[in-house]
Amino acid sequence: MREDDFIVSKTDLKGRITYGNRIFIEFSGFDERDLIGVQHNIVRHPDMPPEAYRDMWRTIGRGLPWTGLVKNRRKNGDHYWVRANATPMVRAGQLTGYMSVRTRPSREEITATLAPRLTTAMSWVTNPCRTGFGELRQRLPPAAPSHRSSYRTVASLLLGPPSCTKSTPGTLM
Repeated sequence: MREDDFIVSKTDLKGRITYGNRIFIEFSGFDERDLIGVQHNIVRHPDMPPEAYRDMWRTIGRGLPWTGLVKNRRKNGDHYWVRANATPMVRAGQLTGYMSVRTRPSREEITATLAPRLTTAMSWVTNPCRTGFGELRQRLPPAAPSHRSSYRTVASLLLGPPSCTKSTPGTLM
């Protein structure tokens, strides 16, 4: 996504797509006929916390604009990050739908969004007396299943076996 690209879509009051610009169609990987008339959550990536969408709908439902960083899903299962700006559309004093304009976020914004999960995973990996992956999952914020394999990979690749002098049940050696 280039700096000057704008992804634009509009939905009706129930969140069904009524319009998507060329860039939305291109980045999502869907054909226009796959998008028009379906719920906008067709591009929702499973890694996105449901709380983000609840906050968005609560905010725009009160007639206010909402902005947030969103990880979207492409048709092929890949993803792309956007800075989403959603707002209610009003005509003649009547709410008619919603519009979203998305732009390219900076690497810093994406990193800041991912930082809490990475910090927790890294603190577990660098602990010389770390225990099994179950403990890691308990200490992490809720994650989509696709993130869990990433945590295992990070833990397996970094630092090798722990250097803990005392062995306890469940310790990875």
